[in-house]
Amino acid sequence: MLASLAVGAWCFVAVGRDRFLDRSHWVLLWTLEAMVLIQTIIAVARLIGGDRPVELATFVGYLLTAVLFLPAAAVLARMEPTRWGSVIMGGAALVVAVLSLRLLQTWTPLQ
Repeated sequence: MLASLAVGAWCFVAVGRDRFLDRSHWVLLWTLEAMVLIQTIIAVARLIGGDRPVELATFVGYLLTAVLFLPAAAVLARMEPTRWGSVIMGGAALVVAVLSLRLLQTWTPLQ
């Protein structure tokens, strides 16, 4: 969550400078996506291992959304190579932070 917030803040720095994202933004965004993929692999491994969240369908929905959200936002941002593309990616990073929080909240394995 903290990484998502930091990447989002860095994207909003570009917005404040009235610029599109540069290489450092994209590297951080794809690093964040790699972290989300690692989180997903760990969650799937725990699901296969027998742990189950109370609301399995909700958990899986948040998990899929977290994985697909940044690439979808990147496509939209590339279509808008202005400061608004930076807004899109900054907002997407903040949404990933919220999705991570919701994943933690819904992951309450049954005893």
